[in-house]
Amino acid sequence: MTDIPIPRSDWRPSGFVTLLTDFGLSDTYVGVMKGVLARHHPRARAVDLTHAVPPQDVRAAALHLASAWSWFPSGSVHVCVVDPGVGSGRRILVGEQAGHAFLAPDNGLLSGVLADSAPRYALDVEALGLGAVSRTFHGRDVFMPAAARLLRGRAPHELGPAVDDALRLEWPRPARDGSGWRARIVLADRFGNLRTCLTRAELAPERAQGWSAEVAGRALPVGGTYADVEPGQALTLVDSSGCWELAVRDGSARERLGLEPGAEVRFRPPGATT
Repeated sequence: MTDIPIPRSDWRPSGFVTLLTDFGLSDTYVGVMKGVLARHHPRARAVDLTHAVPPQDVRAAALHLASAWSWFPSGSVHVCVVDPGVGSGRRILVGEQAGHAFLAPDNGLLSGVLADSAPRYALDVEALGLGAVSRTFHGRDVFMPAAARLLRGRAPHELGPAVDDALRLEWPRPARDGSGWRARIVLADRFGNLRTCLTRAELAPERAQGWSAEVAGRALPVGGTYADVEPGQALTLVDSSGCWELAVRDGSARERLGLEPGAEVRFRPPGATT
């Protein structure tokens, strides 16, 4: 860690805090985190992004966060606890981007959110004066008290020293494939829709008429809505996050196509040959 200039911060908390974890809802972990937040900042407004991230799946957490955080007002605090290294020497990062603050383990979870130039700080846990801290539940004992301090007006740079060596995940990107594209499936939602890393920035829907998505020995037509095909039929379309996805009307593409995140999809223009 070196002496890193601290950029000017215009931090203005909105009172909103979002929660993203792999805790599920069958245990009391999420409820206890909200209780700690209420003790430290009773007027905070907590919003659950999701608690259904697959256990220890940092990449899935990063993808969910990247597609969700910007829908909240400036001044929101985003608490992200998918933390396989909890209790170890791993750092907790405080990041700042576009007027938002982020708290996450230093395991790459913020890779899809923070620009290279965005400031990052290593949370100084001892300086928070938290007392006894569990080695297995930092969401309760560290993240929520830190979030409350941000919501009460402490700027991100006041919570720890700046760092320039935060861990980053290799972010999924599409690749050109002749006149088409190759893209990996990155997420599956509860409906069984399969999101790829190809976005409308690379392939605009209005330019994709006649294209198809080739996967699992099938060519899926391009559509604009799920209703563009008959029930039970598969198609590809741009989802609400701006990514191309594979879907089955009134069904699950994940089950019907037998695919999981990591599988490759080829997006082909009309007339393209193998």
